[in-house]
Amino acid sequence: MIRAKFTCQQNTLDHETQTATVVFTPVTNDPPSEENLTFWRYTPAGNITLQITNPLASAQFSVGTAYYVDFTAA
Repeated sequence: MIRAKFTCQQNTLDHETQTATVVFTPVTNDPPSEENLTFWRYTPAGNITLQITNPLASAQFSVGTAYYVDFTAA
């Protein structure tokens, strides 16, 4: 497993399709913390974009909040 730490940058609902677009980018050194600096050192750039059709799922993501993302081979 590989763990990353991303911050939610956008959570926008398309009212016509009821589909949310949720965008995450890797944490930066702001706010500075030992953990954020470590994640930022190894993943300084990138993004994850999700199209979510489940309103209960998309509501779980708040702009400005950091989330751990675990990558495990399926």
